Amino acid sequence: MPLESNSQILSVSDLTRYVEQECAKDFCLFRGQRRDKALLPRIALAGDKSDILAIEQVLFNEFVRRSRPFLEIRPDDPWDWLALAQHFGLTTRLLDWTDNPLAGLWFAVNGRPQNLDPGVLWVFRVPPEDILPPDYSGSPFEEKRTKVFRPRHITKRIAAQGGWFTVHKFMEEEKKFVPLEKNKSYKARLEKLIIPAASFSELRKQLNRFAVNAAALFPDLVGLCQHLNWSEF
Repeated sequence: MPLESNSQILSVSDLTRYVEQECAKDFCLFRGQRRDKALLPRIALAGDKSDILAIEQVLFNEFVRRSRPFLEIRPDDPWDWLALAQHFGLTTRLLDWTDNPLAGLWFAVNGRPQNLDPGVLWVFRVPPEDILPPDYSGSPFEEKRTKVFRPRHITKRIAAQGGWFTVHKFMEEEKKFVPLEKNKSYKARLEKLIIPAASFSELRKQLNRFAVNAAALFPDLVGLCQHLNWSEF
């Protein structure tokens, strides 16, 4: 399938029709973005590139050290710790995906479009051999290739959002992370669906009819308040 697509998502039925037709034979993940930008983890945009790995380790180690008083469940390994940190906003080498296409669409249209630019919904046909096994014992910071990682449901948010991640390899020679859409192993497996800015508001209403909203995807008081603020105004 092509990297770019002329397909537009104007309604929830457009998306469900696409999924039924195009994802029947493949396992697909979805990522919604309110604007079209590179598929890069947040750490790729952090600080001096020469110090990026050092910054990553400082952030991760401090999160592990200081987050414990706030945790109901303590993660078992670095993968769980990294997934937890990513879901609460830490800068990491993980990029969020979901196996729920409606959740992916919600993340694309949640809020006003930026400068009336269209949003995008990325579709990633995942090679089964690139999904890390549940008992994988390697380090997320030492992978030789970018891989796909399914976290354990250690938080309500991960479970509610059908969370998956790509864990991105740092290119030592180039001193950078490569956007997934430019990764030779994956670019042919990515497709980008366009969401016109004028469709954002109506799509949010349609998704809410299917109980896809902030309260469902962020099952805590923050998500509830976000949903109530949206629904009442």
